[in-house]
Amino acid sequence: MEKSFNTAGPCIPDDHYMVSITPRFEIFKKLIDNKRYFLLHAPRQTGKTTLMLQLMELLNQEGKYIALYVNVEAAQPWRNQIIEVNQMIVNEFKMNAKIYLPSEFQPAPACFEENTNGFSNFLTNWCLQLPKPLIVFMDEVDALIGDGLISVLRQLRSGYTQRPRAFPHALCLIGLRDIRDYRIYSDASKRYIVGGSAFNIKEKSIRLNDFTLEQVKELYAQHTQATAQKFTHHALQRIFDLTRGQPWLVNAFGRELCFEEQAIDWKQTVHKADVDKIAEILIKRRDVHLDQLSDKLTEPRVARIIQSILVGEAAQQEEFEGDLNEDQQYLIDLGLVRVGNYGLEIANPIYRNIIPRELTAYQQNMLGIDPKWYVKADGKLDIDKVLEAYIKFYKRHHEFVTKRRTYTEAAHHLLLIAWLQRIVNSGGRINHEYAAGLGRLDLCIEFAEEQFAFELKLSHKEVLTEGKTQLAGYLHRLSLEQGWLVIFSRKDVSDWDAVGKREYVEEEGKRIEVIWL
Repeated sequence: MEKSFNTAGPCIPDDHYMVSITPRFEIFKKLIDNKRYFLLHAPRQTGKTTLMLQLMELLNQEGKYIALYVNVEAAQPWRNQIIEVNQMIVNEFKMNAKIYLPSEFQPAPACFEENTNGFSNFLTNWCLQLPKPLIVFMDEVDALIGDGLISVLRQLRSGYTQRPRAFPHALCLIGLRDIRDYRIYSDASKRYIVGGSAFNIKEKSIRLNDFTLEQVKELYAQHTQATAQKFTHHALQRIFDLTRGQPWLVNAFGRELCFEEQAIDWKQTVHKADVDKIAEILIKRRDVHLDQLSDKLTEPRVARIIQSILVGEAAQQEEFEGDLNEDQQYLIDLGLVRVGNYGLEIANPIYRNIIPRELTAYQQNMLGIDPKWYVKADGKLDIDKVLEAYIKFYKRHHEFVTKRRTYTEAAHHLLLIAWLQRIVNSGGRINHEYAAGLGRLDLCIEFAEEQFAFELKLSHKEVLTEGKTQLAGYLHRLSLEQGWLVIFSRKDVSDWDAVGKREYVEEEGKRIEVIWL
């Protein structure tokens, strides 16, 4: 069976191309030898489970320890029903021991007796039975909820002093977030419990990083070795630039480029233009991984951070309940954002394109416009006609902005993006650039080998001076002579004649059309 790029579940060495885990293995091995309890956290589908399954197998092959991986997510529906949560976890241990361990290391029937106090009794009985120290990898721990999660953490903490003879020699908790970021509401005590206080025996917290450019090259080189298909340097660089090394996305590009219906023949070399075509396919199709990220956009704590990035202005703590620092870290742990040169920014260009599209999908479908109306006879985009029609549309349908219930500060931006996206869907694309410290949202329409650069800003005292300078810099970077500065009012409209005012200005040798909305 030929190997392939994997985008569904853990990687299997015999079936999938894989980045070497050897450098990571040494880090974990040292912690295990020193009897440490530690955490591994990273966004979904970044390779956590693959890494832990391989580590389990390697430890068992070495023979010094008995290692077992368990996923406890199945206990999530029981929430605060602690007895049921514990029983479910014990069942997972029992089942996985049958799957991964030889019969002589599997827990004896006596291990399952007198477990009314939780799964820690089971672990104690099992460790006392085993001839070698036990290593446990517990996945999806932060999927548990409320008192069920608190019970799990406290049981592990209480058994810590009994290791290694009567409790796991070393233990790794695996999840999306560092345990210091857990805020667990206890129905029993009617208050929030911080994860670090329920599990204060953590030695180290390790975040699984995305692939480096060299690792991306290593992964694709395995396909080249297996099939003789080559990738240009620019193609591999483009894959890395678009994904920032996010493992699922890196593999998704490989799958589409090499194995799916639109795949490049293995006798042909993959070029940068091929990668760009696949990027648009992934963005439009929104596979499971991307769909899960889109679903998060409706969460209030996610919305307020994403909105601040879209409009280019940092959110103000006094405007919201909760802790903005916690919200920021939550989004970083989800893999949605990262800290860039200008502050918070979307984690990679693929997500950067998906988020505005997802937030404007409904509006796009409701616009009722035929994109062909704005294409000239020579196939070029009539950008002036597009903007004039948008101004008329905005005046008639201002409620798309005023009645938006979420992302209200970004409502102007999102409606214009929806309009432009609906137009370019007939044969072009929009590239977005935005970050919380930029003070603007830049976008570039690419249509029929032409580029149209826009800068979107919320109105403030120095907005025109600031916007002209920023857009001129953007135009210099794109080697364009003309651009559009769209300034949105923060106030309710009182003078409709002034809405849609258009004027031309010069800045640093660039021609800029300013549109006031």
